[in-house]
Amino acid sequence: MSFWSENYSFIKDVYDTRVTKMTEWMDHIERAIGKVMATKVYTSAEFKRERDNFLSLCKNLERAETKKWLSEVMEVLFRDRNNEEKKDENKRFEALIERHLALVPKVNETQVKSEVFWKCYEYGDDLVQIFEFIDDQRTKSVREIVIQDPEATEEIVDKHASIVRIMENKRRTVEEFIAKGEKLMEDPKSPKFLENHVNKLKEAWDSANKCAMERKNALNENLEAWRIYDEKRVDCGKNLDMADAELKGIKKNYNMERGPLELTDKLKIAATLRFEIEELFNQTEASFKTLCIFAPEEKKKEMEGQVEALRVRLVVLNNIDESLADLYKFNNELIAFDKTITELDTWIAGKAQEKLGIIRKPEDETAPSDPEERVTRTMELMEDLLKRTTVCSKAEEKKIELFPSKGEKISKDAREFLDRLKSTRENLTKLDNEVQAECIKFSGDVKFFAEYQTRIRHFYPWLCQAEASLESGIIPPTSLVEACNKLGECKTYLDECDKAHELLEEAGVSAKRMTFHKNADVTLQGYRVRLDVVRRVAQEWVRRMKDLVECWDRLEGRVGELSSWVQAADSKEPDGKDELSIEKLEGQLDALKQSFKEKEDKVGEILAACTGKSMYPTEEELQANAEENAKEEKIEESAESNPSEAPTEAPPAENPVNA
Repeated sequence: MSFWSENYSFIKDVYDTRVTKMTEWMDHIERAIGKVMATKVYTSAEFKRERDNFLSLCKNLERAETKKWLSEVMEVLFRDRNNEEKKDENKRFEALIERHLALVPKVNETQVKSEVFWKCYEYGDDLVQIFEFIDDQRTKSVREIVIQDPEATEEIVDKHASIVRIMENKRRTVEEFIAKGEKLMEDPKSPKFLENHVNKLKEAWDSANKCAMERKNALNENLEAWRIYDEKRVDCGKNLDMADAELKGIKKNYNMERGPLELTDKLKIAATLRFEIEELFNQTEASFKTLCIFAPEEKKKEMEGQVEALRVRLVVLNNIDESLADLYKFNNELIAFDKTITELDTWIAGKAQEKLGIIRKPEDETAPSDPEERVTRTMELMEDLLKRTTVCSKAEEKKIELFPSKGEKISKDAREFLDRLKSTRENLTKLDNEVQAECIKFSGDVKFFAEYQTRIRHFYPWLCQAEASLESGIIPPTSLVEACNKLGECKTYLDECDKAHELLEEAGVSAKRMTFHKNADVTLQGYRVRLDVVRRVAQEWVRRMKDLVECWDRLEGRVGELSSWVQAADSKEPDGKDELSIEKLEGQLDALKQSFKEKEDKVGEILAACTGKSMYPTEEELQANAEENAKEEKIEESAESNPSEAPTEAPPAENPVNA
């Protein structure tokens, strides 16, 4: 024990040194593991150095002797030390041992992985040559080339074909490398960069093949484009020459049968030309764009000028379409023009002559004269004529558009149209002159007929109203004042009859001035007969009302006289000498009764003859009434001349005094 105690410091230094070295050794191993397992992609030489360093550190990995020596020395060295120091050293030793124990499996795993990584890095080094080959072939496939003519294209096609063959020969090698990498990737311990290498190899190989095939296709298309460009450009020019000739051949045809047929044929030809020319031009333009990919600038400008020359000439297609559209419009307008002339000729020869014949036809004297109807028909014909004249004028205006101007060559069919239009205009002018002559002929009749109609329109309503008044008759008056008013009304009615008679005679004068007035004369004669009846009835009413008023007036006078006698008698004294005699009073009463009876008789006559009749009196009735009145007048005159023969007793009636 004295040895350990005496040499404690020395032994402690040795112990600490060995612990430190072991710790440093483990640090070196961990760093080596980090470098070996790093995500950094090494070359195989760089990885070999790191791997060799790691493997050299891994020799005597268990360190059993070192751990045993450290354990024994620690027990002896710290046996007599205080518990706290002993405890700390134990913790330190345990941590060292635990770290070593944890490091051992990690080192073992790294050793295994480093072997896999080494194979992967060797695989990566082998890829360098493959990538160089692929990049070289891809560069050759995408390098810029200039092609001046088809021969140059064929030469480059041959050269590129050798590149494609080389890549095809190398395909198996590349696929084997890809398969080898995929097999290495199957190991779960393989590094992540391996997948990246394999993917890059696939992408590079696919890209190189794609570029090679694109260049191959582009060269083949370029070679084909040279052939198409030369052939289609020439064919397009020839077809454009045909289109120019077709445009010049589009002309108006005034033949109604051949014109539409020619238009149909030209439309088919135009459609075919447009399809072929556009197809040829599109092929030429597409081949031009293909050639521009590899063509030099001078060649591009040359071909661009050739294509542009064809494009400028394509306007002939639109010109043909416009010319055919104008021709189609011309054909439709020519059809409408022909239809217009035909309709005008048909109307002139048909309905116009028919209406003119109706206007010129003499009137039926038994039918009512109607100059207004004749003039109306004339005006209708003039209106129709004006419409047709306007249509003809529009056709003449349209003629300027449809037909060649004066001095130009004109076809036979066009000449026929112009001659027809000229004939139609002459016929319209002739018809207009005839209608104007007929209108002037009947213009005076219209004036006289208007005067005649104006007077008749005033007369006839009055006549109807007068006849209605006759039908209703006269209501017998109930007083002298009413009888006087009725007499005034009857006299006014008679004056209106005289005015109506004058109006009817003026209408007769206007009717006599018309060319055809027999029917008007018959109508006026009928109105005169009816007016005479109304006048005679009115005269009869005036006579009877006048007699009634005079009779009533005498009755009123006698009643007044009798009343004055009675009043005078009542106002005198009883002893008066001038007393009213009974004889005088009786005589006055008899006269009053006689006057009252006469008044009642006249009222009865009015009631019987002038009221409540369904129709106004006829001439026979008026004549019979006149004869009866004459007889009554004679009887009255004889009675007045022989008063002794008059009846002594009056018929029962109301007291005239009271009345």
